[in-house]
Amino acid sequence: MSRAIRLALVSLVMLALVNESALAQRRGIVDVSPGHFRRGFWLEGGIGWGEESYKLAPDGYTETLGKPTLSLGLGGTVNPHLRLGGEVTAWWNQTQLDDGTDITDVTEYLTEILAVARFYPGRDLGLYLKGGAGLGISGTDGEFVEGVSETGFATVLGLGYEIKVSRSVFITPTVNYYFNRFEKRNEPTLYERLWNVGVGVTWQLGR
Repeated sequence: MSRAIRLALVSLVMLALVNESALAQRRGIVDVSPGHFRRGFWLEGGIGWGEESYKLAPDGYTETLGKPTLSLGLGGTVNPHLRLGGEVTAWWNQTQLDDGTDITDVTEYLTEILAVARFYPGRDLGLYLKGGAGLGISGTDGEFVEGVSETGFATVLGLGYEIKVSRSVFITPTVNYYFNRFEKRNEPTLYERLWNVGVGVTWQLGR
């Protein structure tokens, strides 16, 4: 088991042990009580810059390639120390393929579809640690070429800070590390990683 996967699992176990003291009012496991500014359902959209690299075992990683990213997340707040939810992050690179006779536009992409948990060590601070796991999808697509893709196991470890700008809106700078493993029978394992620095806007809904 890789180090990134072990760290993600340990992070999730730690999150599960957080004290859930705000039980006065709930909608399922989501805390909607008026006792703290961090509560209720949340929705986040963000943009960023991702440095991607990959390797085929046992080779080393390629040089990093920096391209833009988009992300979307949503979920609920269990208590002031814990948010749970889902996240989709997409990285892409548009390039050209020259086969000697034609030049074709090709898009390389990496998409992360993950269940995530955010742990806030300080009840009244915006700092959080993030861990999660799910699916990674890596592939290429083009107008005149056959698209190919692979699906594998993905994890994320991250750090962020929610800066409150109004009753329901936060500006959220983030740093995340995504690790992907793609396996095919009788073929070398493909490992792909992505360092992503971004900023998002988080809305708390139903307040």
